[in-house]
Amino acid sequence: MERHISNEDELQVAITENRYLKDTIEAMRRQIEFIQFEKEDSIRRAAAASNTEMSQLQTTIVELRKALERMSREKDEAVQKTAATMADEATQIKAIVAGMRREMELMSFESDKRLDEERAAHRNEINQLQKTIQALRLELEEKNRRL
Repeated sequence: MERHISNEDELQVAITENRYLKDTIEAMRRQIEFIQFEKEDSIRRAAAASNTEMSQLQTTIVELRKALERMSREKDEAVQKTAATMADEATQIKAIVAGMRREMELMSFESDKRLDEERAAHRNEINQLQKTIQALRLELEEKNRRL
């Protein structure tokens, strides 16, 4: 009978051990599920954080691109404004130079005209003086003949 009890005790020990192993397995299964849940939750949070960061970076990129385009547009406008101002100044300078050139040509023409007029007046004066000299010579010669 002792052997029978011993078998029963062994059976009872085996059942208890079996129950303990099942409880351990169940506890480990719950722990694994909890770890998997935490891992998946951690992955979800990391993905959400990553998505948030990517969204912020994309927003920053868009804003920087807009700022760059605005600066480029402003630079182009400034260059065009400067070019227009310089073109206006060049046009004004050309107009001033053309006006001065016309004034110099007019002055030169007037100077040449006055010089021609003075030369003509001198020639006339010389012709008159020569005629006067001839007339006086003729008169002197005639006076000399009468004497």
